[in-house]
Amino acid sequence: MSIKEKLMNSRLLKDFLNPETLGQFMRYFIVGIVGFALEYTLFIVLRNSWRINELLVNIMVYTVIFWFNFLLNKFYSFKSRSNFKKQLFYYGILFVFNLVVGNVLLFSGIRYLLVLGFGEGSWPVLYLPKILIMFFIVSWNFILYKKVIYK
Repeated sequence: MSIKEKLMNSRLLKDFLNPETLGQFMRYFIVGIVGFALEYTLFIVLRNSWRINELLVNIMVYTVIFWFNFLLNKFYSFKSRSNFKKQLFYYGILFVFNLVVGNVLLFSGIRYLLVLGFGEGSWPVLYLPKILIMFFIVSWNFILYKKVIYK
């Protein structure tokens, strides 16, 4: 059996290419774009208005966006009407994981590497870390939302 045939017969691939999942992904993508725009705008505005550490601004903005994303993904993206408390609990665990791993470790690591390559204060150092970590978080979140949180 060829790799293409194996992929086409894969349960995982079939699960993600069905109309329900594609609809969820499209709604999730829309929420993600709006959430990204809101989160990134708040990040830039607060970083430029307040003279506090970028990492602290990043954590504050991420906390604000928590409820926005949870509620829109629950009721719009995944159309889940069950077990609010359990979903909020799991979402909260994922939120903390994303905060620590994505927004602290990845942000700091990516920023450090960019400073080495481009120098402190350069455009990539100021703007790229946030975009990159948001990409990673969006990717693993969809799978966890679909399979664990909003199932």
